[in-house]
Amino acid sequence: MLDQLTSQMASSPLPLWVLASVLAYLAGTSLAWHLRRRDSWRLPYDQWLVEVARFLFYLVVPYLALGGWPRQPYQGLLSPGDVGLVGPGPAWPASRWLEAAGTGLGLGLLALVVLLVAWNRANRPAESTLNYPFRPWWLLLVDGLYLEAHWAFYRGALIITLGDLYAGVFVGLGLVFVEWATNPFWRLGWRQPSQAASVWLRAALVLLSALLFLLTRNLWVCLGVHWLLTLALWRPQRQQLPDPVQSARV
Repeated sequence: MLDQLTSQMASSPLPLWVLASVLAYLAGTSLAWHLRRRDSWRLPYDQWLVEVARFLFYLVVPYLALGGWPRQPYQGLLSPGDVGLVGPGPAWPASRWLEAAGTGLGLGLLALVVLLVAWNRANRPAESTLNYPFRPWWLLLVDGLYLEAHWAFYRGALIITLGDLYAGVFVGLGLVFVEWATNPFWRLGWRQPSQAASVWLRAALVLLSALLFLLTRNLWVCLGVHWLLTLALWRPQRQQLPDPVQSARV
């Protein structure tokens, strides 16, 4: 696998895009943590900066890798099918869409049951109460779009680089956890009852997304199940957000 990765890096810049993305995440979260520790955040201006940075990182990078402007159309490093951006056609007839949707709903329902059981067990002690921080539902949908696009970019890039579906999906999954492990906001979230539920759910969603992609190769199914699970578990909490970066989990 290492020989293949080295050969691919010599012939294509795609692995360098993935490495640059990981390093950009590390640098961005470290800078945000440093500014937060110095009480440099000032709402709402800084929240706009955070959201612009998240948009560029999560959507613009995959868009450019797919050959978006200013690159020539369809001359990108990845094709839409590599990341699961499929549409109706000979390769995806109605029967295949129905099969993928059924797989997504079945796995999503199973995941929801597991998450609800785990949630109830975590909240069983009287002194332990896990709640989501208040975040409007439409922002949760935006977060889901950002995350699924980012995860799909890693999966697609590594599938092409390694030449193997399973290796690409699970190495991509591992890269996401490496990013989170280097994120001080993520590590802090596990220790805060007000944030732990969101961190816990996101870890479950990335694993579910990887399994769904293995079974369906359809990003729309992954995104739909992500949205449905997030909204099913979301509860509005009228509480003040600590800061824009921590509330978004970056």
